[in-house]
Amino acid sequence: MPATLALTLGRRIASPFRGLPPSVYIQVVATLLNTMGGIAKLFLPLFFLERYQLSYSSIGLLMSCYGLGCLAGAYAGGALSDRLDARKLTAALLLAGGIFTLCLALPLPVWAFVPLLLLAGLADGGFRPGNMRLALEPCSPDKRPTAQGMYRVAFNLGTSLAGITGGLLAHYGYHWVFIAQGLCSMLACGWMVWAYRHYGIALPAKHSHNATAAADTSGSPWRDLAFLQFLLGLLLIVAVFDQMYGTLGLFLRQHYGLGPEWIGYLFTLNGLMVVCLQVWIARRVGRWGLARCSQLSVLCMGCSFLLLNAGQQPLWALLAMVVLTIGELLMSPTWSTLVMLRSEGRQRGRYLGIYNAAWSGRALYAPALGTWAYGQFGGAMLWWLCAAIGVLTALLQAGPLRRMLAAQ
Repeated sequence: MPATLALTLGRRIASPFRGLPPSVYIQVVATLLNTMGGIAKLFLPLFFLERYQLSYSSIGLLMSCYGLGCLAGAYAGGALSDRLDARKLTAALLLAGGIFTLCLALPLPVWAFVPLLLLAGLADGGFRPGNMRLALEPCSPDKRPTAQGMYRVAFNLGTSLAGITGGLLAHYGYHWVFIAQGLCSMLACGWMVWAYRHYGIALPAKHSHNATAAADTSGSPWRDLAFLQFLLGLLLIVAVFDQMYGTLGLFLRQHYGLGPEWIGYLFTLNGLMVVCLQVWIARRVGRWGLARCSQLSVLCMGCSFLLLNAGQQPLWALLAMVVLTIGELLMSPTWSTLVMLRSEGRQRGRYLGIYNAAWSGRALYAPALGTWAYGQFGGAMLWWLCAAIGVLTALLQAGPLRRMLAAQ
């Protein structure tokens, strides 16, 4: 009886992951392998501080080189996927990213890290649009949220594993962290090349149609006013989301008196919620309504930090992270589905490139704006500003969402 119960439970858990095109599973595994080593960039500031004794401003400029590369790479990678075989392009970018990351382990002069980080950012940013396209494009519209949910689970599992292994490797030297990430990226490249050849998976017909129509400016996202207005809201709300990586820790330390271990607890809670709930929520966003889920996700993300003003007990920080993560869980599959729907018959690679560039580009302005507002107005006022931005984003996107969905 226990064996039968376990088998039934296993089938029920596995049921959401069945029935998807093979390309989804290939990209999910590639994402997991690549992100297993993706923690290396978090150790770069410490690496530059301890190895080269650089100032904080110099470290910030070097990290901006990587962020700028990610931003440019995301758009370029998406645009190139309209014209080239996305399978070969994505595999090549994984290989290039692995090689550039391995080079970070070399005893180089400081100036050499400027072009190296820029190139590493170009490869890393360029990988994501093709990766998302290959995972979502072969799916029917009703299956795309589930595929996106699996992608998010793989990404978070990989990041969790990278956090553990990266910390252990950094104890023996930061160069081992860079070597591990480089090898993981190259392993993901090898997996993709082998899997597509072994299973004989061709590009979907819609991809070929997009490739031939790439030169048609009528399908350009830059001429799509509804999409650009939607994107403006995205640029606002991702700046709010980014505060969990910076000003949240400052506020918890200064106003709650919590140690840095609490940041780890909150991020663990975030990761566990994504792993346990992402696919379940992703399968239901179509039933709940894309516009409703989009607006609710923005409001949850914007207003979650207000809970930090309710008291000084750790419970409020935990509740804030729960609400923020619910917004993230709703936003990820909903917005990727909206972009895929809007780009049908258009320059899909450019749509995905701009979408990913907007997410990557937050690193160029969100930390600076957040810390400036924190220093000028204080944490409590910053959380009210975040809530106001959430409401403003919902208002800005209401009209574009109606037009984007009415056109389908």
